[in-house]
Amino acid sequence: MGERPGPSIYSIAAHRGFADALVAGLVPRYRDDTLGLAKLTLLLPSTRAVRTVTEAFIRHYGAEGRKGMLMPRMAVVGDLDLDETLGALLDPLGATDIPPPVDPTKRWLRLAEILRDEMGDDAPGSATVLRLARDIAATMDRLLVEDIGPEALLKDAVLDLLGDLSGHWQNSLHLFARVQTRWLAELKTMGALDAASRRNRLFDYAAKRWKETPPTTPIVAAGVTSASPALARMLRVVAELPEGAMILPDFDVSMEESVW
Repeated sequence: MGERPGPSIYSIAAHRGFADALVAGLVPRYRDDTLGLAKLTLLLPSTRAVRTVTEAFIRHYGAEGRKGMLMPRMAVVGDLDLDETLGALLDPLGATDIPPPVDPTKRWLRLAEILRDEMGDDAPGSATVLRLARDIAATMDRLLVEDIGPEALLKDAVLDLLGDLSGHWQNSLHLFARVQTRWLAELKTMGALDAASRRNRLFDYAAKRWKETPPTTPIVAAGVTSASPALARMLRVVAELPEGAMILPDFDVSMEESVW
């Protein structure tokens, strides 16, 4: 692993197995004689990464001849499909002012109703509308993760990108923006949030809380390369915590200061 002054950012070379190299570095640094690695919180990009790192811990401790072990708390922060570890990690911080997530099935069915209403007589059959609503929901999630709202889609700069493309594309863009605008208005009335928006709120809340009151136990983000704004803001705070660090795959930590 390489290190530079300032934020605690480390790199694992590409020719090394990331999970095994990660565990080999974490164990001697954070292991406690009584609690093992239980005080460490490890932020990982996906549920698959959690399984891979867990297996690496098992291999490491097996090579040491240990029969029992306490592993770090692992939370997924990169997947759009958030699992329960993220909420368990961040919600107890006191983020009670953040509205709850809307039920995904309710969202899907309501988007289909809005879509059918917006399309009017041109609306296709129920099965097609449901499929289109599912696609709209997935696209909304991707845009929400990037902090892009429906108003941004209708700016002149975006429409100019379409250039001389067929009117079908422009009509589809306007239809999508109308559906999302209506859905977000209904969400506000319900006092709920889309899961992707709520994730952004949790990230921002955690970043603010950890910056104001740094945790006394270590937090390490490993292998998280998402550039989504809210997650990037939280990871920057993690890298600057007294007990925090970021570990990236094959990252050049010897860059000149101007590049940093």
